[in-house]
Amino acid sequence: MYRPERQTLLMKSLPLLLLMPLLLLPIGCGKQDEIHTYEVPKEGADLGPAQATSAEAKPTRMLAAILPGDGQNWFFKMTGAPEQVAAQFETFIEFLKSVTLKAGQPEWKLPADWTQTPGSSMRFATLKVKDTDPPLEMSVIPLPPSGTLENVNRWRDQVGLAPITEKDLTAAEGVSPSLDQEQFTLKAGDKTITVVSLDGKMADNPMSRAPFASGMMGGGMPAPGGPAASTPPAAAAQIKYETPSGWKPGRSGGMRKAAFNVSADGETGEVTVIDLAKDSSPLLPNINRWRDQVKLKAITDADLSGNSEQLKAGDLEATYVKLIGPEGETPRPAILGAIIYRDNLAWFVKFTGPAKLAEKEEANFKEFVKSIRFE
Repeated sequence: MYRPERQTLLMKSLPLLLLMPLLLLPIGCGKQDEIHTYEVPKEGADLGPAQATSAEAKPTRMLAAILPGDGQNWFFKMTGAPEQVAAQFETFIEFLKSVTLKAGQPEWKLPADWTQTPGSSMRFATLKVKDTDPPLEMSVIPLPPSGTLENVNRWRDQVGLAPITEKDLTAAEGVSPSLDQEQFTLKAGDKTITVVSLDGKMADNPMSRAPFASGMMGGGMPAPGGPAASTPPAAAAQIKYETPSGWKPGRSGGMRKAAFNVSADGETGEVTVIDLAKDSSPLLPNINRWRDQVKLKAITDADLSGNSEQLKAGDLEATYVKLIGPEGETPRPAILGAIIYRDNLAWFVKFTGPAKLAEKEEANFKEFVKSIRFE
């Protein structure tokens, strides 16, 4: 007679019965075998490369452009969902055509549905498209001159496209602007702008959208995300300084050789130390770039001495400026900045924050600059 309870008991006992000979086998042996553990992957498991477990790559459209300037290039970049970026293509092109360089800095006609915010760190400006979800923006960044092909291929790599050759780049000259044309050139005044429109995939993580990803890695090698540039070997020089009381360590690394967060009376600011190639970092254009960030008018060489002072950083001269933005904004923007030239590098020391905090921290900032030493 079929008894289901007996079959159940037998099935429960079967694994133990099969296991008993194995348990008895080592007895009497002079040496037990080593026990090894193996993990058997589940059927259907993805055994692809390790990076496949990171953020999933999503369809991405990138619009980017390189404008050659005097001593530095200007990089414009917008990255986002294909339909979002495609909707801004014509506006992006008209924006680029409006760009001109004045006193070494770009000026443009801002599209009606875009807003502009001051830059931070290495950004000259951030342009945001209104009423977009997720937010869509374009970064504007100056960097020393570098190879066009190198930058185009770096951007292509970011969205999973194969590199092109110099011949491919040359063949794109004279092509009419089109969303589906991967690269072409535009005329903006007397300058020729190289433009790319790339349709690919990119991992959905904040670093993939950043202008520099993680800035520049050690040895001057650009990390994915920022314009390629060859930083001179002297960039490896060690910098020493004395940190003022109350300054807290900030987000450093990459191009940021040091960074501090400063706060008082509910206000916060940031101090950064960044180095770039000296030949591509003229004094006046950089000071005027800072002035523009706090909405002050550009000055000329003749005005520079009256709008700056010299500080001693060891045996080096530091050009110091105190830039307080016009009244009417809350909080009123301010920059305290110093530029130090040493060998083939330019060192930029910059406080960015509200005017009241800048006034309070000016003495600390100056002492910080004067404490800087190199080895």
